[in-house]
Amino acid sequence: MKTKTGARNKLSRVEHDLGAARSYGEWLEIAGEHDRLSGAAAWREDDRTDLLHVPEIRKSIATLKALRESGATWPLTKKLQEVLFRHQGEFTHPELYHVARTGTKRVVSEFLDEVEACVHYLIALEVDGVGDDYKLDQLKRVGRVYGRPALMLSGGGTLGIYHVGVIKALFERDLLPRTISGSSMGAIIAAWACCHDDAALRVFFANPHLVQLEALSRLPLKEMLAQRAVFDQAWMLNYLRALMPDMTFAESMQHSRRILNISVSPHKTIQSARLLNFLSSPEALVHHAALASCAIPGAFRPVQLMARQRGQVVPWMEGELWVDGSVNNDLPFAQLAQILNINHFITSQANPHIVPFLSLSGGKSGRMAALARMTGSIAMHNSTQILEVARKHAPYRLVRDALTAVHSITSQPYAGTDMHIQLPFKPHLYARVMKNPTLEQFEQFILLGEQATWPQIPMINDRTRISRLIGTYIGRLMQRIATQSAPESAPKKAKAKSPRTRSG
Repeated sequence: MKTKTGARNKLSRVEHDLGAARSYGEWLEIAGEHDRLSGAAAWREDDRTDLLHVPEIRKSIATLKALRESGATWPLTKKLQEVLFRHQGEFTHPELYHVARTGTKRVVSEFLDEVEACVHYLIALEVDGVGDDYKLDQLKRVGRVYGRPALMLSGGGTLGIYHVGVIKALFERDLLPRTISGSSMGAIIAAWACCHDDAALRVFFANPHLVQLEALSRLPLKEMLAQRAVFDQAWMLNYLRALMPDMTFAESMQHSRRILNISVSPHKTIQSARLLNFLSSPEALVHHAALASCAIPGAFRPVQLMARQRGQVVPWMEGELWVDGSVNNDLPFAQLAQILNINHFITSQANPHIVPFLSLSGGKSGRMAALARMTGSIAMHNSTQILEVARKHAPYRLVRDALTAVHSITSQPYAGTDMHIQLPFKPHLYARVMKNPTLEQFEQFILLGEQATWPQIPMINDRTRISRLIGTYIGRLMQRIATQSAPESAPKKAKAKSPRTRSG
């Protein structure tokens, strides 16, 4: 009995140390000790599980390895595509990552290692008649089937600063997806990340004290009444201009190679929510899109989006005004899947009205967590149904419009099914929702975001590894093809302009 009690006490101390970790390296070392004490380390080495077809996975690993080592190129190509399709859905069970802190079954890593080795082998192989163009086409085809990952940042007012910590934790592990979406405060953070390249992000993470923190400025009472808003919109726009370069959505992608997506909600109920990105609105200005997405009704005035066309700044969809993206489209799952072929969603949630519900169960497993999830789901569903009936039968238009807005908020999906990161529910933080943070609070929010992300890194790494691998090789092949074709045209141009050619 004493031995069991001592083991439990030691495990509790390790869990406390996990929550106090200040870096991922420190967290990972403590997590390894936790797995050893809890028996999870032994669980990882054991192939037995009901969540995976381990014999089939082992068979696939052995077949791929044998084909690769024997140099059977064409059979390997076909087998690799078959294996990826066969096992694509097996590694998506969140329960696989609820036992051990440092990862899941070793067989998963062994499978991913072999897939990576096969892709590397096939790309590096030089075979007559199989050029880079063919390899690129094949990779793109596999990539379309396998999909791509995206990071989705919710709203949350000042609490949303924690998204910066999420981005930092993923960036430092080379896990930050190219596609990032944001609404409200999440839109500001997403825009900041996508309007700066990797070098600029590294400078910021090393020097967070250099960031201007005065984003909010209250209007005088007379102006509040006249504008029907609490905060100075011009001040916020100037803040955004100081935070990031003046770019369109297309320019931001060209600059950082990241794909920015910003949700905006219509001021008029007859309009629908929009997802702005380099495809849907390439000329739209990022500053005004972020300004619109954080325009909480009552706190800010609705925003006219702007665009840069032929060097001139003009209204985009002139006459249409837009407000907080969280009202209708906090996490745009459907739009990202449809427009950008996204099927691996990393969600980061900080909305103050959602975090308490999600915190009931967090990412835990077991009967109590399942019951908590069910209770929260029923509460949200019932609220939505009540609001649906109320808005249809409300006697006045003003009341109907208000109930429609609330219904839009309650009827949305606010979390991913697996790769979900959320701000811990800390009631004392709620007093800061609509206030400028101090530097100390700013750094505290960043650390909270990092600490919330670290436990999800093993899952995110495994779930997005093949997508990231395909994306990396597509980029390398495209660059190689561009480099190979450039010298062919350059001499021709030089020859055409040479004195000898003109005199001849």
